[in-house]
Amino acid sequence: MSKRKELSYKWVIIGGGVIISLYFVMRLLLLGGVETSIVASFGPEKGGLVLAGIVAFVSYFVGGILIGIFSPGETVKEPALATFMAILPNAMHTVLWHLQYSYPLGGALVGLLTTFVIGILMAVAGAWIGEKVQGRTVEKLREDGELPPPKPSNDSN
Repeated sequence: MSKRKELSYKWVIIGGGVIISLYFVMRLLLLGGVETSIVASFGPEKGGLVLAGIVAFVSYFVGGILIGIFSPGETVKEPALATFMAILPNAMHTVLWHLQYSYPLGGALVGLLTTFVIGILMAVAGAWIGEKVQGRTVEKLREDGELPPPKPSNDSN
C-alpha cells in the first residue's frame, strides 16, 4: 500500500498566482473592442457567458496544465486548492459585470457557484493533463515506492 502523498502548500500558492495572473492577462486582452464586440454579437447575457468561458478556460484549465507540468511529484490537489485563491478576482468581476449591465445580484450567486465548480473541474483536468505531459519523474517514482528514498548527505565540511 502506498503512503499518503503530502500536499505542497508552496505549489498551492504558486498555482493561485498562476491562475490569477492568467485571469488578469485574459481580462486585459479582452478589454475594449474585443469585449464590446463579443457582447454586441451575442447579446449581454450570452456575450457575458462567452467572455466568462474564455477567461475561465485559459485561467483555470491552462493554469492547471502549467501547474501539473512544472510542479514536482503528483500535483492534482494543488490546482484545486489554488482555485480557491483565484476565485476572489473572478467573484469581483462577476459582481461588477452584474452591476454594469444592471442585472440583479441574485444571479451573481449562481454565477459564482458555477465559476467555483467549473474552475475546480477545469484546474484538476488541466493538472491531470499536465501530469501526463510531465511523465514519470524521480519524485513520483519515490512517492510510489518504486525507488528508494534519497540517501542523507554527509556534508560535514
